[in-house]
Amino acid sequence: MEPNVHFNSNSCETKIQMESKTFENKAFEHDDGSLDKTDHFRREDRPGSMYSVRSNASTTSRSSVNCTSGAVRCPNMRLRQFFSYSSETGFQKAEHEIKKILLPEKDGQFIGNWLLIEISNWDFHREKIVLLAEKAFYVISYDFIKSKLTGYKRIALDDLKKIKFGILKYPSSSFMGEYKYGAIKLSWDSEENITVFQKWNPLADIPFTIFTSHHILYNEKEKETSIYNCDEFIASLEYAMSKLPQGSNIEFKEEPIEIESYASLSSILYNQNWLGFQLNRNGLNF
Repeated sequence: MEPNVHFNSNSCETKIQMESKTFENKAFEHDDGSLDKTDHFRREDRPGSMYSVRSNASTTSRSSVNCTSGAVRCPNMRLRQFFSYSSETGFQKAEHEIKKILLPEKDGQFIGNWLLIEISNWDFHREKIVLLAEKAFYVISYDFIKSKLTGYKRIALDDLKKIKFGILKYPSSSFMGEYKYGAIKLSWDSEENITVFQKWNPLADIPFTIFTSHHILYNEKEKETSIYNCDEFIASLEYAMSKLPQGSNIEFKEEPIEIESYASLSSILYNQNWLGFQLNRNGLNF
């Protein structure tokens, strides 16, 4: 069954043993001496934090799909570059607009929204808003510079065939290095049905999506902020699936998530230059 697509301009105690990986992301490999080392969870006590909602993931039995070794960091200098973090153009402002796309009679009640990273089958990392309701989720493209919704995809939860979460990895013959964190992959068709044309066409519609936590989560001030945390999305999705009549028939398990990339210079340049994120690049905003 095809998902409905639109474009406009603590449940089970699953354990994920995260391994230390060596996927290079040089923007996060150095310490920022100006980081506040205290653990405050009220916005007034966390200067620079946009949100006061503390993540519950660290208090549950579920192991994290995030990097817990400290190898991935988001220093304050990088944090301030994200337009999605700005108090004037950021996620808090976007929330009001994106909720308007919900169809209450069709989607059910709103559950939550997150600012995550979507990883394409070509290994391109892009900033996305994910909105979850009782019967569907939306993958939303939002222009944080112009404060404008630019497109979205709606997937009904009962269209999902498989959900898996765990460490990210490349094929054994890949030259791409290794990841330091995990993700969740949601599929609404069997991967066996994906044609070679779809797999190697960057414009093709692939029947799955992969999400990982936003880099903002790795800033000391935001490490417990739920909206950047993929663990929170996983827990909320699992809850929503458990409420569906056929939810128990949908596969939901731990499994390594393979990114089928072997020697992709284009994705390396794309990701290392943060082209999937809207940043203030020393006066150049894109």
